Amino acid sequence: MDEMAFFNFSLEDYDFNSSDFLSFLPILNNTFDIPENDRLPEELPDKLKTIITVLYSIIIAGAFLGNSVVICVILANSAMRNVTNVFLISLAISDILIAVWNMPLMLMYHLSSEWTHGEPLCKTISFMTSVTVFASIVTLTAVSTERYYAVCHPLKARYIRTNKRAAIALVIIWTVAIAVSLPFTWLQRVELRLALTPDADVGIRIAELCAEKYPNATLDHLHTYIIFVFWYIVPMAIMFFTYGSIAHRLWMRKPIGDAQESPQNIDKLKRKIIKMLIIIVLVFGICWLPFFAIQIYRLHNSATYGYRIALTIIQLIGYSNSMMNPLIYGFMNQRFQQSLKAMFRKCKHVSAFGKNNGTLHNGHTINSITVESAV
Repeated sequence: MDEMAFFNFSLEDYDFNSSDFLSFLPILNNTFDIPENDRLPEELPDKLKTIITVLYSIIIAGAFLGNSVVICVILANSAMRNVTNVFLISLAISDILIAVWNMPLMLMYHLSSEWTHGEPLCKTISFMTSVTVFASIVTLTAVSTERYYAVCHPLKARYIRTNKRAAIALVIIWTVAIAVSLPFTWLQRVELRLALTPDADVGIRIAELCAEKYPNATLDHLHTYIIFVFWYIVPMAIMFFTYGSIAHRLWMRKPIGDAQESPQNIDKLKRKIIKMLIIIVLVFGICWLPFFAIQIYRLHNSATYGYRIALTIIQLIGYSNSMMNPLIYGFMNQRFQQSLKAMFRKCKHVSAFGKNNGTLHNGHTINSITVESAV
């Protein structure tokens, strides 16, 4: 029997009650091969849709503008084209792709609660999301490692920290990101799902959903835990070690250069740097831990309406990392601020006489090279 012909009827012609629906459900499941507990999520409340739309719009605009400014500032100032900023350009590109490609499609998906763009785009958005998120996470890890060598092993850093090696590392990062994302194009597909209407009398509808479809539960569990370990646990552990080592080295290092600098100001500068390093780790952890946690929760619990709302909010939190990155790595860095002001002055055709000595605080240095490398 042709499936579409079978479903070519109007639900208005039928008066379903709960018992009718329960008896009719197995027929629909067998006909459309839809698991009983795998139905289309209920639509979000209108008020929540409005809030989600506003928040998505803010994050999309902030991520696009912030990361675009980071790229422009680095490219416009030859002094900014160092190893760290090579990685930051890659990070900004991946975050821009997330903002202009992934987030708008996910927003439309959340607002409609179903997929209306066909299977090719379903596979593409899954692939692109995986590539950009993986590249962003690994680049953040690479930045922390590069800074670790610059501060804690400066002799080795002279050999390791070169623009050529950074470019090679980025090629490897994006190649691996593409490779590990290919399984998502195989797993992701458009499926028919059942949905319950919110009316008092139980009704049904069938719509399309873009979702991962694993051959069996074991593969689903294995794939999810592998992603959690290598996309979150390992990067988080590396950042803890590298930035923790940098903070310890900065705190223990004695000041040089300005003998008149007071110990209070030196300690204040150290605390400022260490605070920034802590913020870097916390922002990454807070933005992405809920996302991976809810993926593990999904393995052991049935999807509910509460899960649907939680997933929508948690995905938004994860995407917000793309807006936070340029704020942390760019706008909180004084050298970046100086370069940004210089770029604006050039745009206004005004001569720039500002100082740019590469330190975090004019006239107050622990070690200008160390500070610049740390932040």
